[in-house]
Amino acid sequence: MSQFTIDIDGNEIEVLQLETNTFRVRLPEKTIHLIKKEDDEGASHWFEEGKDNETPQLIEIGTAIETWLLSH
Repeated sequence: MSQFTIDIDGNEIEVLQLETNTFRVRLPEKTIHLIKKEDDEGASHWFEEGKDNETPQLIEIGTAIETWLLSH
């Protein structure tokens, strides 16, 4: 498990990697579990656990997580 922070809109967001594609993200308003899934073409999609819609906020957080993971 890795613990790190990402910057989203000027806020330092704490992220804990629980599994390869599962992350606990502490947003200012709530804590969510974010899951990365890949489609048949290999594109990444980010979903809040228990939900099936990818929002712009989740895409932004997921992209920041991927960027951090690639650089460390």
